[in-house]
Amino acid sequence: MRTFGKVLLGLLASLGVLVIVVLVGLVYAVSSFKGDDHKARAPDKIVLTLDLDKEISEGRAHNGFAGLGKSKPRMQDVVIALRRAKDDPRVVALRATLSVSPLGLAQVQDLRDMIAEFETSGKPTYLFSETMGETVGAMPSYYLASAFDNIWVQPSGTVGVAGIGTEQMFFKNFLDRFGIKASFLQRKEYKSAGEPLTNSSMSAANREALTALLGSWFDQMITGIAESRKLAPDAVKALVDRGPLLASEARESGLVDAVGYRDEFDAAVKEKAAGASDLNVGEYLNLGYTGKGASKKIAIINAVGEIVRGDADGEQNLFGGATGVRSGVMAKAVRDALADKDIAAVLIRVDSPGGSYVASDTIWREVVKAKDKKKPVIVSMGNLAASGGYFISMPADRIFAQPATITGSIGVVMGKVVIGGALDKLDINFDRITFGESAGIFNATTDFSPQQLARLNQMLDATYADFTGKAAQGRGKTQEEIEKVARGRVWSGKDALAAGLVDELGGLSKAIDYTKTKIGLQPTDTLELVTFPKPKGRLAEFLSGLENPDLPFGIMSALQTLVRISEVVTPVMNELESANRPGTQLYMAPVAVK
Repeated sequence: MRTFGKVLLGLLASLGVLVIVVLVGLVYAVSSFKGDDHKARAPDKIVLTLDLDKEISEGRAHNGFAGLGKSKPRMQDVVIALRRAKDDPRVVALRATLSVSPLGLAQVQDLRDMIAEFETSGKPTYLFSETMGETVGAMPSYYLASAFDNIWVQPSGTVGVAGIGTEQMFFKNFLDRFGIKASFLQRKEYKSAGEPLTNSSMSAANREALTALLGSWFDQMITGIAESRKLAPDAVKALVDRGPLLASEARESGLVDAVGYRDEFDAAVKEKAAGASDLNVGEYLNLGYTGKGASKKIAIINAVGEIVRGDADGEQNLFGGATGVRSGVMAKAVRDALADKDIAAVLIRVDSPGGSYVASDTIWREVVKAKDKKKPVIVSMGNLAASGGYFISMPADRIFAQPATITGSIGVVMGKVVIGGALDKLDINFDRITFGESAGIFNATTDFSPQQLARLNQMLDATYADFTGKAAQGRGKTQEEIEKVARGRVWSGKDALAAGLVDELGGLSKAIDYTKTKIGLQPTDTLELVTFPKPKGRLAEFLSGLENPDLPFGIMSALQTLVRISEVVTPVMNELESANRPGTQLYMAPVAVK
């Protein structure tokens, strides 16, 4: 009985902690909620601040318990804030901190464009870095930092301009050891999404495409740094070959303007902007807009993450929701925006590696139907708009990409991971009863039969023909012209422009200005961006996280441990999930720059 009492007491205590955790989350959600009419009092002088070591999300940020207390600005908010601050007489300077940026190269270029635009106002821009890449190469980070006209680095810091590279991990030999086989089909030779599981090294086509992609990125960074720091490109390349550089070496070579500690940097900025208050992007936007009211509205729809079928707005639980593009949700968002008489145009921000062919096609259809409504649809590509991400973009009236955007990958992949050999080694046997020659075609215990492979190849041919045909239709090209730039190959935005896959180089701000001209406004006119679908408030987000509670009985440390475990396990599980997802996939494997 005494043991039972202890167990009961422990159970009640755990439940009590759980209730407290939930209540704390609810209090946070309610306290964080601000109505649309809330406006803070505006200081007379403002220094706009950016923390560039934080991720800037495309669309909404991750939510759930793991995200409580973490604020993540959105790219569209940063763009709007910098556009507004340039002409706001209250804003006297821009100040940022940066060590190793988590941003992708296209996002970096979006920010570089906005910082350059801000500097046209004659207002100074300052950046402080303790170190740019203390133990890692950080050339993309310095590429971003170089957009500022006053760069400070701590004396003990380094500037990691040491070039860029990428690595791909290949699992074929590892899988062979356990009797596991990855069986994949692809259209065509550059479509390399399945290679990490089917190969021991890069295929020649994959190496060719990645070499061209990274070469384009490297040239863009060298050119951008040279222009920003008023150096010759060859001089910048020589510094990169020497890198990483000590702070003093970077100062002597002209890559930074001052070597000093944070307090010295703060004092220098304070002297230049005496009496100004520091406000971050969220605080600044919360002040409200002091200019004339917006004359027209455009919808902005974010297509961020893997494209999958379904109507649920992203799978989410209390530990944080996975971002993704649900075909039903996005298709409805496009329909609603087109049906809204107050919306003059639709701007879609795409940052997606693709996913389901059927889901991509569902969204594609809604974008095509926009032409019947006589409303322009503009696409702004972020870091990645490849495969299915390109599929949903290609019927737009105009496509904008940054020079570093990964796009294209017009190809198809399908397959499965076969574990039958591993089960044999473990003496695990399966008996089955089937009717039909193709029953269990995607069963993980057996490989595809010759008949099944023939049928799957027919399906891939049909899907590839559909993809390239719709690409030709959307881009105003012949099938032969599209075939030359398709075949599963990825392109940088700069090369995609030359290939005719996008219309113009530029970021979200440039896409907004173009959209203004399409609806009869001048670039200086005020425009209201309306997010579709309507975003949920913090309280609603938190409550939706409770709909799938996976909370164990335990204390806060247990919850935090699970969050940490999920951060490690999730990428592995995502790779396996993608590999075993049935159906035809318009998907591109990620490319990580180091």
